[in-house]
Amino acid sequence: MIEIIVLALFIKKVRTFAEEKNINPKKWIKRLVLTWFAVELIAIAIILLVSGKDIDEMFLVASLPAILLAIVSGFYTINLLKKEIEKPKEIEKSIV
Repeated sequence: MIEIIVLALFIKKVRTFAEEKNINPKKWIKRLVLTWFAVELIAIAIILLVSGKDIDEMFLVASLPAILLAIVSGFYTINLLKKEIEKPKEIEKSIV
């Protein structure tokens, strides 16, 4: 439950940064969510493979580091967005 709340806060932060830079926030939100879950699943898989124990025993133990790595990936995505070049606002063309 807490993970979903943290992810929602990251999405809100990505949206505000993207709108400040006149960038489409949908692209960055997709990137955030995909990297979040990909990092989490890969971390769980690696921890389960390295431990060599049964999935039932290690799943909860593997989940905590996986969530922490997913949070790190969220911060990384936000830092990438901060480095993105700001797009100029579109100037309305007046008919002369």
